[in-house]
Amino acid sequence: MAANDVILLADMLNRTRIEADGLNPAEQEAYFLAHHYLKPYAPTHDDILSGIVDGANDGGIDGAYMLVNGMCVRDDAPLVKMGRGPKLEFIVFQTKNTAGFSEGAVEHMITNIPDLFDLDRDEAQLAKRFNSKVIEVTRRFIRAVRDLDMPNIAIKAIFASLKAEALPHPNVARKGDGLVEAIRRSFGTSEPCVEFLDAAAVSKYARFRSRVSKEVRLAENPISTNTSGGYIGVVSLPEYHRFISDDSGRLDALMFEANVRDYESESDVNSSIRATLAERGAGIDFWWLNNGVTVVADKVQLSGKILSLVSPQIVNGLQTSHEIYRRGASAELDERRSILVKVVEADQEVTKDRIIKATNSQTTLGTSALRATDSVQRKIEEYLQTVGLYYERRKNFYRNQQVHLSQLVSIDQLGQAVMATLVQAPHVARAAPSKVFDDDIYPLVFAEGHPLAMYSQAVTIQRVCEQFLRTEPATRGEVDNFSFHLATLATVAMTRKRQPSANDLSKLNRTPSNELLRTLLGVVRTAYSEVVNSKNYVLFDEVAKDSMSTARVLDGGQRYLLSTSRQ
Repeated sequence: MAANDVILLADMLNRTRIEADGLNPAEQEAYFLAHHYLKPYAPTHDDILSGIVDGANDGGIDGAYMLVNGMCVRDDAPLVKMGRGPKLEFIVFQTKNTAGFSEGAVEHMITNIPDLFDLDRDEAQLAKRFNSKVIEVTRRFIRAVRDLDMPNIAIKAIFASLKAEALPHPNVARKGDGLVEAIRRSFGTSEPCVEFLDAAAVSKYARFRSRVSKEVRLAENPISTNTSGGYIGVVSLPEYHRFISDDSGRLDALMFEANVRDYESESDVNSSIRATLAERGAGIDFWWLNNGVTVVADKVQLSGKILSLVSPQIVNGLQTSHEIYRRGASAELDERRSILVKVVEADQEVTKDRIIKATNSQTTLGTSALRATDSVQRKIEEYLQTVGLYYERRKNFYRNQQVHLSQLVSIDQLGQAVMATLVQAPHVARAAPSKVFDDDIYPLVFAEGHPLAMYSQAVTIQRVCEQFLRTEPATRGEVDNFSFHLATLATVAMTRKRQPSANDLSKLNRTPSNELLRTLLGVVRTAYSEVVNSKNYVLFDEVAKDSMSTARVLDGGQRYLLSTSRQ
């Protein structure tokens, strides 16, 4: 019965409300839908939270997400070397805890989408109608449309009514057709799609469980040793393409640790792989000219020529895998040609780390995934657990265990907190958290010599600042744009040092009070005003991402130290 779907969905939503009690009810509903709808892309909880734009002047959009080649992009770091024709997706959600669908909601989006997607848009005018989050995420999409080389664009609008017992009235559905046309007018070559989800449809997404086991058929019996769970074999290219694809034909994001920038289509290595895949009739098998791939799984079982793998992850061969997937998606792969596959059973994280590091010593998996194997990362993970925090150096490792959101600390979150409090680069933390993996920033954030207590203090200060800003009416919708600079100042104020060291930060035994934060917020506002007057910015996100703002905030911090006494 449809009524039962509504009741069961409410039960599932209530469990999410408990896990995400730091969000307001509307944000919890947006988080719930995005979390389950986007499962095939394996987003992190950071990815999902970053796309929640619900609030005043949201333009009828509760969540908005940009994906490139199936991976969520949520910062302004350049998208380079993506190659020709990458997949660029933009998905917007409207989530209502109501019993039906309204024509007005769709009409609202028909009006707003063309203005937001206008390549010549005037953001000063848009700021009168939309909040900064909506403007920022659509700006990022427009920039990607322009910067990527002939992207294949797909735009989806999802309308979910969590108490609806049936799909929309035909009049509402016709409005959906009008929205498809509005999207097509904005981007004529795009693939527009509008979906209406009632309680039963949302429940179906919520019940979906990503496969934790996969099978791969070998071309011949594999080679193995006396050590159980280790095999070397060859797999036909079409079979390997099937193995790394999910049920819908997408590249299976759950099998890869890397982020979108780790795969560089236009590198010499990938050009060579592409050329080798394209060869036909040369009498040379693919695996003769390629190092192959390494797959690590929690459990490996051989039956004939079929390997059954539990939670498989490709830890070496990222570039090769992407190129085989791209080739298989656009052209036929030669059944007679094969790839060398090494499969290792390793259910211990330390063992996996050793395998990842060893197999990538010459051919890199990708900076983000490889950094997670550093010894300092394991030490941080172990230490943070002693203070009740779960450090996700591995994508979604603890989130998949239903750990409360407030206890999760992603590698990006920790990097942002340390960049704000210790490195004093809040503009980088705001604009490009993925830069934490860059060679010039990573050693500053994750130095072996840093006291481990520094990391918990940095996260705590950052989160206290965020919580304070959420309680202030004037900053409730601008938390991301003030929190990092406020955390920088709070660290200066509490340590009484213009440039506190990691040791200074680790010794803090208190959190900033609301009274202190309210004073420091005034310092940040003054600094921002100076930057706005200098550069004529319209939106706070532009101000927060500018290095001039950091300089002005630090100047304000110095004046604060000189004008106040140690408390």
